[in-house]
Amino acid sequence: MAEERKQRAVTQTDIARELNISVVSVSTALNGRKGVSDELRQRILDMAEELGYEGPAGQSQKKDALVRIGVLISQRYLRYTPSFYMKVYQEIVIAAQEKKSTTFLEILDPEDEESLKLPKLSLDDQVNGILVLGELSRAYTEAIRNESRAPVIFVDYYQPIGEADFITSDGYAGAYRLTKMMLAVGYRKIAFVGTLQATSSIRDRFFGYRKALMESGIEVRPEWIVPDRSTSNVGIFVQLPEEMPEAFLCNCDVTAAFLIEKLRQDGYRVPEDVGVAGFDHFLMEQIDGVELTTYDVNIEAMAKISVNTLIRKINQTHFVPRMSVVTGKVIRGNSF
Repeated sequence: MAEERKQRAVTQTDIARELNISVVSVSTALNGRKGVSDELRQRILDMAEELGYEGPAGQSQKKDALVRIGVLISQRYLRYTPSFYMKVYQEIVIAAQEKKSTTFLEILDPEDEESLKLPKLSLDDQVNGILVLGELSRAYTEAIRNESRAPVIFVDYYQPIGEADFITSDGYAGAYRLTKMMLAVGYRKIAFVGTLQATSSIRDRFFGYRKALMESGIEVRPEWIVPDRSTSNVGIFVQLPEEMPEAFLCNCDVTAAFLIEKLRQDGYRVPEDVGVAGFDHFLMEQIDGVELTTYDVNIEAMAKISVNTLIRKINQTHFVPRMSVVTGKVIRGNSF
């Protein structure tokens, strides 16, 4: 199916097959008519974007040609390597090339974010649209949305600021599933590693963790909510709690790698003494012999949906802002 689609335009039938629904439902959702639930409409729109659906004949693919996409990443997300958002950017470049589009990268200085100095991408005609990768302050997010000359879409976070487009991973559901897996293998004393005030993505993952514990009648212990960075999201650090839990759920794979190193320095073995789970499926190689159990947020799909949504927003006069959630899957390793 995937190879066949490369040779022809994606149709509503393709979308219907992927979701195992009728073509009538797909047509109803794509044309904004009543007759499908909000949940199903959202699933259909997300799949259309992921597959690169172009619309009826007459909406020529030439509209997508030569679209110039600006990508904005805060410098603070690039201060430690490897960088998750550089991987997202790489996938965006690939997705843009498939749509006959080009990309331009701008790195945002944290001081400019604090002073609300808008990026060059948003103030001139260099690009047709902008993808913002990684959470920025609410004030800065609103400033870009309100003052940018080009359409803007925010990727991998969400803020309640009214009419704006956000594309994010399902951090809540992913962390919930990982925690349930830890509980299923017998862990009861599970800590969460992540600074809750740093990003909304970390908070979403914490809430998924908390729900899984509460469903098992386990209280969240404040001393087992372990910070991993400053509230300004600079650097990674992990300080082990005085009373050790049986396992740790980390908000990202980079933090998990730091944690495993810290545990080993203190004489703990993973997974023999302590279990560890990550998030993102970003560090796909083994960490000194440990194959991390993690949640794959599907960076490739996120990039494609982001590019396809932005191009649609550029080309359509009437575009309804919304939030798209990219689903992922658990990748089972040997870390717990």
